[in-house]
Amino acid sequence: MTLQVVEQPESENLVPKKYEAILLSTQELVDKYWAQCVPHLDRCLEGMHGECTIDDLYTSVMQGQMYAIAVKNDDTELPDVKLILVLQLVYYPQYTAMNVVAMGGKDLRHLIKKFWADVCGWARICGVTQIECSVAPGMERILSTVGFERKYVQLKQDLMEV
Repeated sequence: MTLQVVEQPESENLVPKKYEAILLSTQELVDKYWAQCVPHLDRCLEGMHGECTIDDLYTSVMQGQMYAIAVKNDDTELPDVKLILVLQLVYYPQYTAMNVVAMGGKDLRHLIKKFWADVCGWARICGVTQIECSVAPGMERILSTVGFERKYVQLKQDLMEV
């Protein structure tokens, strides 16, 4: 009998083990990873109908009004960020929720499944009992795989065009 090296199928090895989720909780961490987050957030903001800009997100994170969680790898010349979430606490009379303001990255479908439990654990530590977001139908399909359910349909009316 001889030992053989067996390669993992590509589908089981989508995110190398060197990637980890980190809360960008200091100026140094934000400065280290933000530039790699911007392309992911730009694509996300295209579908947000002008609600905010990259500068708005950066300022809110720096002021502690929003939180940023990055899935990153530091074993490259420049840190590689595969996923970024920008979150904001929402206080309701009966509970505290975490709103996903923006989320972007490469291969979201697989990354969400791999790291969502970490995000939920951190949110529970913060006293959050529910996570919410307003998303396009495509993102709804991705997030439903980690437990999100449709509760509302959001409507908007632009008063500048009335």
